[in-house]
This record gives sequence, structure tokens and C-alpha cells, in this order.
Amino acid sequence: MRLKVSFGARAFAAATVLLTLLWTPRLFAQVASGGGGPGSSGELHLFVDPNTGQLFIKPGPGRVPVSLPVSALGAALAKPPQPPAQQQQQLQQVEQRQQALEAKTQKLEANAQKTADQVTQMVPAWQHYVDTFGSRMYIGAQFWADWAWYPHTSYGPQLLTQINPPGPGNGGYNSIDITRSYINAFFNPTDDWILRITPNLYRQLGGATNQGYGALGGFGQTVSGNYSWRLKYGYMQYTKIFQGVDALSDDSLIVGQQPEPLVPWEEDLYGFRYVNLVTWNMSMASTFPGITLQGPIRFGEQRLQYIDYNVGVFDEGSFHALEQADTKEAMARVSVYPFGARWRYDGLGITTFYDWGWGNVTPDLMNLPADLKGPQSEIMRLAEIVHYTTDTWQIAFEYDWGRNAWSPGNQFSASGPAQIFGVEPSTEVPSYIVLNQAAWANLSNALMNNGRSYQQGLNVFGHYVLGDTPFTLFGWAEQWLPATNVKVDPFDFIRLVAGISYQYNEYVRIALDYQSILYYHKQMAFPVSYAQTFGWTAPTGFTGSTVPYAVAPDQQTVMLNFEYAF
Repeated sequence: MRLKVSFGARAFAAATVLLTLLWTPRLFAQVASGGGGPGSSGELHLFVDPNTGQLFIKPGPGRVPVSLPVSALGAALAKPPQPPAQQQQQLQQVEQRQQALEAKTQKLEANAQKTADQVTQMVPAWQHYVDTFGSRMYIGAQFWADWAWYPHTSYGPQLLTQINPPGPGNGGYNSIDITRSYINAFFNPTDDWILRITPNLYRQLGGATNQGYGALGGFGQTVSGNYSWRLKYGYMQYTKIFQGVDALSDDSLIVGQQPEPLVPWEEDLYGFRYVNLVTWNMSMASTFPGITLQGPIRFGEQRLQYIDYNVGVFDEGSFHALEQADTKEAMARVSVYPFGARWRYDGLGITTFYDWGWGNVTPDLMNLPADLKGPQSEIMRLAEIVHYTTDTWQIAFEYDWGRNAWSPGNQFSASGPAQIFGVEPSTEVPSYIVLNQAAWANLSNALMNNGRSYQQGLNVFGHYVLGDTPFTLFGWAEQWLPATNVKVDPFDFIRLVAGISYQYNEYVRIALDYQSILYYHKQMAFPVSYAQTFGWTAPTGFTGSTVPYAVAPDQQTVMLNFEYAF
């Protein structure tokens, strides 16, 4: 009896037969030959249990014989069924995802190792700050001192800051002076910002009244002559203002109390500021609170400097004066180097400086009518300098022009007639001398402080290094006219400086020099009628038609100057 089986049963049977053929050493199933050769279509006879669907190769109880074509089974064994094309595509996508996942895993493992190394080497922020603090902080100092001997004394401007010799009649006077004592602190916490703080030692002049102390007590008080500290420089400098512009990459924006555009620049050009003042420093400070844009402009492969500039807006009051005005002062300096400069002053340079401002007085005082409006007037200063500098010598020619830029306070910044400063001379001096000096003080105020005065100056300065020696010759010669609109101004003077400097080491210099203030007009009596056209007023009791002895005596000075800077 032959039973029909389902397709599933047949498939199961075929698989069972295949396993049996592979693993059974000896098969007992019978194959009916259809010719016996290759490709014959014989049958394979098996036995199936109808109840369980199991196949057997031997007959047994309840088993029914089943015949399967051998050719179909061989074909099935020779060529296994292929998966559909969609399944192959899915398999390829799975393999690609697996490969991508393996690559990403390898990359993550490498990054994890790198991060681990960085964490291992990481230094806390405070530790890094402490370790690099020394490279971001610079502290230097500068000290100037001199011994000065005055064979002849006179009234006149300061030769150096903080030097105040007595007036005429004190020949032989000498003094040891400290004219500068700086501590320079520079701090740059980042590459684009620099902070500078520089306190300055100075001699404090001016008296103070005695003070009461309790119901019955008191004590004396004075500040005259004391050395005190004040802030000379205090500013922030941003060094990346033109980042990305190669020609301006060294330029900066500076905000705070800083050097003004001309005086410090000219001091460095001259190189001997520790010996004498430069021209405009006799009537204007070297430092002002303000904001500037400054730096070199460089071109070419060698990055030579062709322009050096400094422009800014400042308070009317300097670093040692309270700001009172509601106006501000504009200053600008432009130095042109037509052939390019390897360093700041190298070669031929042409420099122009201009200053425009107003007197440092409050608005209510500015609006009051006055015969002499010097402090309330418009103020201008101009400097034109042609200079040539090499590694061993330097020379410069300067022309200066000013409007209301010179006052009796500048003319007599070293010492002057007592009446200029509102002080009465000693009662031991004969009254006619006191009266004549008062008339002369009023004359200086009328000619220089009238709000319509003009100034003019010519000077030449330079230095020359003597071969390979540590000695350098230097000099300064200047003619200064405080009021060019006066026919013959008795206050015109010539300033001469000549000396030799010895460079002891990179920090210390010593200079021996001669300096003088020469009032070069012949002694004269200034007509009162002409003086009155400038607003001159006679002091009480003065009845003369001329101001006698209008030309001050000359001043002669020998100095030994010291500089220590690091």
C-alpha cells in the first residue's frame, strides 16, 4: 500500500536522506536502477511511518514504502537553492554596516586613548598660571640722579625735571638731585593685552598750613621738598587691533595714562633725556590720560618701517594736574622714513607733530571776560624734525611753532620772581628793587600770557660714539622766542648743552656736561607805553616810564649725571 505525503514531508525526507548518506557508513535503502549509468533516473525506496511522518531505510511494523526519484535528489544536492536577489542585497548592506561599525569602533578607541593621555598630562589651570607667571610679568626700574654746580644763577626754565636752583645772586650754589625714580611693571596675561603700571618718585613743592590738634594743641605741617610717589603711567595696550593686516600687525590701541606722541619719542631719538629736557617738554607734560592708536607701518619682504605714527585724544590736564576743562586735547605725530628703517629711528626720517587744545580751566571760568586770557585760550603746538640716525651717530634739526603755548610758569619753571607766584620777597630787600621786580613780573605775564602770543624755536641736537670706546659726545643747541609778536622780547634765550657720556655697562651711564640759559639781548629798559598794548598793569607804587633791567642774567651750570636702568 503506497500513501501520499505532503511537500513538507518530502523535503524533510530529502534532508534526512542527505544526512543519512553523509553520516551513515552503510545505507540499506534500495535504489531501483534505470540503466545504471550517470544521469539514470532510478528511484530510492524508503519507508515512512504514517502516524509520525518519520522516514526509515528499513521496513518495520506500521511502515509504508515510499519511492523518491534519484535524479531530483542529486540535482538538489549538486546545486543548493540560491537566496533571492533582495536577500543578497540585504546581506551586502549588513556586511557594509558591519565594516563601517568596525572602523568607527577603531577610531573611537584611538580617540579614547588620546583623551586618556591628555587627561593624564593635564595640569590644573592655577598650576599652569603659576608656572607661566614669570614669562608674563616684567619688572624693571629707572633711576636718574645728578650733582649740579651753578657758577652763575638766574631766573629761567628747568634744565631737568625736579631741579629748582635759586635765582640771581646765588653763584656757587650746588645740589644733589634725584630727577627720576621709576618702577616699571608690565603684565601680559594674554598675547593680545599688556598692562603697564609705573609709579614715579618726585619732589613735592608747596607749603601747607599748620594744623590745630584738639582744644589747645597743634602741630606744624609742610610738604615742601618731600619726595613723594605718584602714578606716571597706568594703561592697557591691545596689540591685535589690526590682526590680519600685515603692514599694521605691530600697531596697538592704548587706553589710560600714557606717554604723549612727541616728547617721549623725541627723548628716545636724542638718547640723553637723563641730562636735559627736550624742547616742548619745557611747556607740556610727557604724560596724559587718553586714548591713542599708534605703531609702525611696514612693507616688503624685509618688513622695513616706512611710517611710524601716534594719534590720540587726551585730557587737557596732564598726569600731574586735575582735569577741569570740558574740552579735550588732540595730538598727532607722523614720522616718515622714505628709504625704510630697520629699527625705529634708523636712517633718514621726517617727523611732523601737531597739538591742539584749550586751557585747563572749568567752563564757568572760560566764559568770564579777562584782559589776559592765557589760561582760557586756544593752544597749539607744532614741531617739524628732520633726523638721521645710524648705529653710531645721530643728528636732528627741529623747528617749533606755538600759539599761547608758553607762559611765565614755563619761563620760570626752575625759579622766577616771587611776585609771579604770588609770594612777597623778603622785607630785607630794598623796596625799589622789590617794586622793579614786580613791574618786571607783570611784564612777563603781559607778553606771554595775553591769549594772543606766538612762540618759535630752532634747535639742533645729536650724539656721536667715539669709535669702539664706551664714550659718546652729545649736544643740544636751541634758540627760543617766547613771544614773536613782541618787537624785541627781553625773555628770548638760547639754551646750550654739551657733554660726554661714559657707558659703564648695559645698565649704567655717566655724563659730564655743561648747560646754560643765555638771555642774548642787550640789557634794556622796556617802555611802559609799549607794554600796555599787551595788557601790562603797573604794580602799586610804580611810576616809571620804563621797566628797568628787563633782561635777566645768564645761568651757567656744570652737571655730573647718572642713569641706572634695567
